[in-house]
Amino acid sequence: MAALARFFIPAADEVGRLQSGNDEECLLFQKIAEQGHYAGRTKPSSTRQGTYATTADGQLLISWNTNDPRVVTSKLRQAIAKWQELRKSEEPPPDLPALDEEKLNREERFYPRNGLVLRVNTRDLPRDPPQEGRYAQAWNQDFAWFQKDEARQLMPPALTVDATHQVPRALVDRLARMHLVDNVRGQTTHFPKGAARELTLTSRITALEGDVVTLRLEGRTKTLEEGRWSIGGFRDADRPTAQSRGIELALLGRARYDIKQEKFVAFELVAAGMRHGGTQYNGRQRDLDPAPFGALLTLAGETPAERVPPEHFWAYGWK
Repeated sequence: MAALARFFIPAADEVGRLQSGNDEECLLFQKIAEQGHYAGRTKPSSTRQGTYATTADGQLLISWNTNDPRVVTSKLRQAIAKWQELRKSEEPPPDLPALDEEKLNREERFYPRNGLVLRVNTRDLPRDPPQEGRYAQAWNQDFAWFQKDEARQLMPPALTVDATHQVPRALVDRLARMHLVDNVRGQTTHFPKGAARELTLTSRITALEGDVVTLRLEGRTKTLEEGRWSIGGFRDADRPTAQSRGIELALLGRARYDIKQEKFVAFELVAAGMRHGGTQYNGRQRDLDPAPFGALLTLAGETPAERVPPEHFWAYGWK
């Protein structure tokens, strides 16, 4: 498959914005998608999720929505064959204008360059009896963003050893409702406003060495939502039933903040506890009972792959 991949320029993006937006980038994707495997479909959903092999001007070569390596290999070969046929044409390739990035409605423009960006990894913790099958080693990843002033609010105002600080409830609420969520097996919604039953996060300065402050972080979160919704993907999309979902976690971590640079230079926060329930697309329809769950939040890097916006960024209220 690696040999086939060299014929392509790979790119990945969030389909929700692309299929519903109206800037040039979104319109190009919509042109491509409406030639593909879900063209014109509105049921069981209107998603255009999948993989599209296309020319630069939006002429579809082939598309699919599976990660089966045998199918992917076959589709890539078909795309290459079609591309080679197009190259035999006497028509010159189109002269396309460059996209004006300033006019693209991308959430990356809100990236908190001078703030704090955390990688959020979630997974199920060991249980008895152990999980088996495809979900035994499942995990997922997201990013949490904090603006510069928000990052500073994670620390005591007075930078002295043993100074203690209660992190503002609004920041802990956002962390709990939008990032400490059960997306281990698939996509999930964030918890709604008011779902937080317990929110505490205390930071204490344990050392001050030159310009670097060392913090200990400790707290608890509990989120709970009850209502009626579907939990079986497309199968029960039109038949919501009474449901309950929640996550209760203990938080423990450490971090280092450089006073001169005004930024965190290290950050580790472990969240461990129990989860229950499911949402429409998170794959828990047969795993609704309470079970161990964990998350690890660490300092992200600055590569393009680590500037992906948080899944629920639209609910941050930054726009």
